[in-house]
Order: sequence, then C-alpha cells, then structure tokens
Amino acid sequence: MRKVVVHGGAGDLSRSDHDITEYKQGVEEAAFAGYDALKNGSALDAVVQAVCALEDNPLFNAGTGSVLNFEGEVEADAMVMFRGSVGAVGALKETKNPVKVARLVMEKTDHVFLVGEGAYQFARLYFDEHNPITEERKRKHEELKSKFVRGDTRWKKNYDLIQNYGTVGAVAFDGELAAATSTGGIWLKMKGRVGDSPLVGCGTYAGEKAAVSATGMGENIMRSVFAKSVHDSLPKCSIQEALEKALHHSPSTGAIACDAHGNTGLAFNTKHLAWALCNQGEVTSFEVDL
Repeated sequence: MRKVVVHGGAGDLSRSDHDITEYKQGVEEAAFAGYDALKNGSALDAVVQAVCALEDNPLFNAGTGSVLNFEGEVEADAMVMFRGSVGAVGALKETKNPVKVARLVMEKTDHVFLVGEGAYQFARLYFDEHNPITEERKRKHEELKSKFVRGDTRWKKNYDLIQNYGTVGAVAFDGELAAATSTGGIWLKMKGRVGDSPLVGCGTYAGEKAAVSATGMGENIMRSVFAKSVHDSLPKCSIQEALEKALHHSPSTGAIACDAHGNTGLAFNTKHLAWALCNQGEVTSFEVDL
C-alpha cells in the first residue's frame, strides 16, 4: 500500500487573487509527484518531492512565493522526519527548496536544526543562491506594510494581515512513515521569527504511530505541540479523531496525517484546507465551491 497526502495551506482561499481551482491543481500535481517518487524510492523521497513541487509553485507560501517579513525578506522554515531522524532549517534566506536543505541537515550533519546565517552557509555548500521573492509578493508586502504603518491593522492578532496560510506539507506511507513541511511564515513577521513548521512535534512529526504535517497560525500550533499530540493520541482513537481532538487546542489550524496502518486523515478549523491524496496512483483532492 502506497499513499501520499499533501496540503497547501489552511485559511480563506477565496480571498486570494487566484482562482481556487489553481490551488486544487497545484496540490494534485504535488501529490502525484510525491507518489511517483514513492514508487521507486522511500517515504522520505516522496514527501521531499511533493513539498518541492509546492515550493516551486509561486501560488504557495513556501520556497518561491514565500511571504515576506517586515523588512521585505524571505526567511523560510522547513523540516523532514523519517525513521526517527530529523532535519530542519529556520530563517533560511535565498534558497529555492528549503525542504532539500532540511533533508541534508538530517543526512549530512550531526545536528537536527540549523537557523539563520548558519543555515544559509550550509545551504550554499550544496545549492546556488536563489531569489524566491516574486513580484506579486513584493506588491502585497508594500500594501500590507503601508496599512500597518498607518495603523489600519492590528499586529496583536494579525489575522487581517494574512491573505491565507499557505504553508505546504506532505506525509507518505509505504509501510514506513515520513513527514515534511515548508513555509515562508506569516506576512510582516519580525525578522528572525521561526514558526511551528521546523519544530519537532509542533508543525511536523513522524513516529511509530503516525506522520503529521500542520499548517495555520504557527504560534497556536507551537503552544499546543499539535503534531505530537495527534501522534500520541493513537491508538486510543482513530487518526481522524486524533486530528479533530487536537484542533480544539489550536485555532486557525489545518493538518494532514497518516497512521501506521495507512489510514489517512485531514481536519481544519479554517474556511479552507488545500489538500490532495494520491492513493495507489489515484488522486483525490478538496472540493471547490464555485
């Protein structure tokens, strides 16, 4: 049995400048890309390939298309977890595929998590510099920063600043479990802010019982240690029940998961969650309300 589930963010996709069907196509293509990698590789290969497909799609808030911090820079976070090993990067600049760097942290170093300048220097050992900032993101940044400076929005809650939560992630199962998550963070975040995605057990986790990738307001996901709480709820309940239970403690959140038997689940308490599942080569995805 082989399965790959992906997400492209939780939030209100109807507020996007793009048609929702574009997000649907993006997550479906990523799920199939991950499944294609799974046929001849591992669950780790699958989640990395799926997330790379989303990082390369400027619709999503990861890799190229990442949202900008207050200073107009991309500081990306990413993590992979497989067979008890973890690799993560935080506040990473000028890199096309942060998820690939996270994998190399796991496979090529004795560390788990590299951030900032250290992550940047490590990435340059393997990959060329890449400017991930699109013209669309630059325009949106200027608009939001102008509103913020005028006091038109409230930073304390900052939901009004966010067009949608576009963090991307994937989980895969082929008898083994793997998870990966990648994000540009939230609009106008403070320089140096690291979210939930690269933190073990918060936005990402893959253990003996399940693999989980979450998306949404990172501070809520961190406070609830979301992904590990889902994992540890098994086998007392189903994977779907575990996700729904965890959502009670994490507002503005969505997540995908797969348990050790290949059962998949997804849940969200936002308006939308962009997701797709490739099960034995057949792709299904979220419904689009036209």
